[in-house]
Amino acid sequence: MKIKCTVIKDILPLYVEDMVSEDTRIIVEDHIDECIDCKKELEEMKTHKNMPIDIDTTGFKSLKAKLFREKFKAIIFSIILTIIVAILAINYLTEPSYIPYSNDIVSINIKDNGTIFADFGDKVSGYDINKYSSEDGSGYIYHITTWETIWNNRINNKNLGTVVLNPNGEKINSIYYYSADGSGDILIYGKSITKNGGVVTLPRLVLSYYFIIAIVLTVVCLIILIVLRKYKKARNITEKILFIPTSYIIGHLCIKGFNSSSYSASRDFYAILLISIPIYLVFMIISNSYKKFKHNNQ
Repeated sequence: MKIKCTVIKDILPLYVEDMVSEDTRIIVEDHIDECIDCKKELEEMKTHKNMPIDIDTTGFKSLKAKLFREKFKAIIFSIILTIIVAILAINYLTEPSYIPYSNDIVSINIKDNGTIFADFGDKVSGYDINKYSSEDGSGYIYHITTWETIWNNRINNKNLGTVVLNPNGEKINSIYYYSADGSGDILIYGKSITKNGGVVTLPRLVLSYYFIIAIVLTVVCLIILIVLRKYKKARNITEKILFIPTSYIIGHLCIKGFNSSSYSASRDFYAILLISIPIYLVFMIISNSYKKFKHNNQ
């Protein structure tokens, strides 16, 4: 019985893979000896079977490296956001809440040798002491304030105890207490330094100057970006510079809000700088990701 070519061609793939019985193999080979078309089909199948497999993994490695970079970038971004949240939380927990004066908050005691002590109550978390020489040079004027924090009240209640105000035997003419609310200072030791009217300790405005400088720099950088929008290299450099004052502005708003006056300017300034650094890194990551996305879609 003569077998049709269509049947043989259906069997050829199994024949090439040596997956047929001995009888079927003989039938296929007898047919191939007589049929040129099926023989040619068989040769093509054997040729394709023996073709070398493409083992070039360059594309796969490139994709793997890209996925790793994206994953690494996502991890770094998450870490930076965690740092920002942590800084805000620490700032909230340790932010000074200034305490109005009472004898339980701070009391002045004098020893026989002239040493003057300030005894702080259990509620006090921290204090600030400023001193300066009197106009006639006869002694020093002190201004003291105290504060409490959420951290001290709820987590780490630590008593400050007693502080020596004149460890080197300085003469103290007056000691004032200020509550950091704009009200008049309270004389708690010595004599008043004014004949008429009271004494008021005002907050420092240095943070306002820094905030204004940051705004001006941001505006200048934006103008430069507009002017140099056709110059890619200059635009990229200006953009990186722009992120610096912008990060400071956001850091200032996170720490101080829209209030720029401060009785603890140094603490607030360092807190602003500390949070501005991760904010700047966030800007850089977002900018680079946007540029790559834009480049891939062009």
